[in-house]
Amino acid sequence: MQEWSSPLVAATGAFLAVLLWRVRPAWPWSRKRAALREALQDARARVEAAKDPASRALALCDAADITTRGGGGYASAAGLYQRALRTDPNSAAVVSRAVAGLTARPRALESLLWRTLAGAPWKGDSRDAVRTALEALTALHEGPLKNAVRARALANARDAMS
Repeated sequence: MQEWSSPLVAATGAFLAVLLWRVRPAWPWSRKRAALREALQDARARVEAAKDPASRALALCDAADITTRGGGGYASAAGLYQRALRTDPNSAAVVSRAVAGLTARPRALESLLWRTLAGAPWKGDSRDAVRTALEALTALHEGPLKNAVRARALANARDAMS
């Protein structure tokens, strides 16, 4: 039988330490993670219990906000915001909450806002929601996405709605 090699023991210990460090965020017993999980379950229960589309959309926005606070579940949050916008397409408040929640992911926000513009009529009850989406898209293309031509076109579309 061979003797244990010191470098092998050190490498194994280092590997296990790195492995434990990488898995650390998934440990279910942290207080913050448990509180977020409980808040998310509460928000999802409010989604199921909602009677009208407006309250359901706001509950979906609450769940999306909790998801983004939990450490970057932006794909899940974008899906929840999308469900909220489909539930209440006439609400400018839902669009504003989606913009506030997804500012860290400009591409996901852009996709969500384009879907909002495509799915809602630009006249009638959804006029404020469309205006909010156009303003947010204009700000995105002037800022992080840096596309001046699209920003001007969206600003012209927003101004034409007046």
